Amino acid sequence: MIASLGSGGAERVMLSLCTAWAARGDTVTLFTFDDGRQDFHAVPDGVTRVALDIAGVSSSPIGAIRANAARLRTLRRALRSVVLDVIVSFTDRTNVSTLLAARGLGVPVVISERIDPRRHDIGTAWSALRRLTYRGATALVVQTERVRSWAETHVSASRVHVIGNPLREVAAPPVTAGNRAATIAAVGRLVPQKGFDNLLRAFALVHRSHPAWRLVISGEGPLRASLEAQVRELGLDAVVSLPGRTSAVDEVLAGSAVFVLSSRYEGFPNVLLEAMACGCACVATDCDSGPSDLLEHDDVGLLVPVDDAVALAGAMTRVLDDPALRSRLGDSARVSTQRFAPARMLQAWDNVFVASRRRAA
Repeated sequence: MIASLGSGGAERVMLSLCTAWAARGDTVTLFTFDDGRQDFHAVPDGVTRVALDIAGVSSSPIGAIRANAARLRTLRRALRSVVLDVIVSFTDRTNVSTLLAARGLGVPVVISERIDPRRHDIGTAWSALRRLTYRGATALVVQTERVRSWAETHVSASRVHVIGNPLREVAAPPVTAGNRAATIAAVGRLVPQKGFDNLLRAFALVHRSHPAWRLVISGEGPLRASLEAQVRELGLDAVVSLPGRTSAVDEVLAGSAVFVLSSRYEGFPNVLLEAMACGCACVATDCDSGPSDLLEHDDVGLLVPVDDAVALAGAMTRVLDDPALRSRLGDSARVSTQRFAPARMLQAWDNVFVASRRRAA
């Protein structure tokens, strides 16, 4: 169960899991709340997709109540229309709706938070509903140990499981450090969470001593106009590009010497894991959750404080000035990603299912 098949990390992980489950012979039905017309990802072979077309925004509180009641009825009918051994739901609001719709069906419901819920504001009403409904979850999966303590305030500790994201197969061929372009890559939605405004301020400092290096920020979102204006104000038009959303992320990462994650908060940053797998020298902000679970500072990558443009510029300058360091970090990062091999992550999910069925029996 997921809201849509958009370009986000939660959608990618859900599809990766569905692909693996279907490949081994499981019957997989993937419900989405949207109508399926704006899919970024393709539905895997062997997976039945049901687009419920229940997403929407209401214009008034009363309208919202009526619309949500209708959505829950539709969702409950959909769940009752198929034979289910377990329900898996991703992301906060979807989790709440799924738990409400599945009440009394006798099917284990495994929910998962896909971002740091301590930082991601879903509003007062949804937060209250989350606290109320999560008690009914058979299991709650979070992505990092740092979020475990939050999860244990919503369900009992025995029902909390920490599972990182599976590393998907990188499509781009490996490129040696010496053959990579003098490019710093960043990837993500153009939203405040990703901290690209701070990245631009940091790159402006780096550019003074490294004019040959370019910054490419791939992604789309509501901050495009303000980020483009910031590029102009900083005089970086010739060395910064924002090409938009791309399906060729692997090629972008494999051809870039450095990857920077400038986020203010994360859950488990897929793109950082993918950059590591591509052998990029990685610099990341030390968010409350995510980067430090992937990078060991000075060994696998460099970590800097959140929203500190000077520190970020210093770390970027350090890797730009030292080709040997870039090579060492890239090699270490590539090896480190094997902790998140798909088979290991799939087994972790299977362990959750076994425990959930035992608990529900």
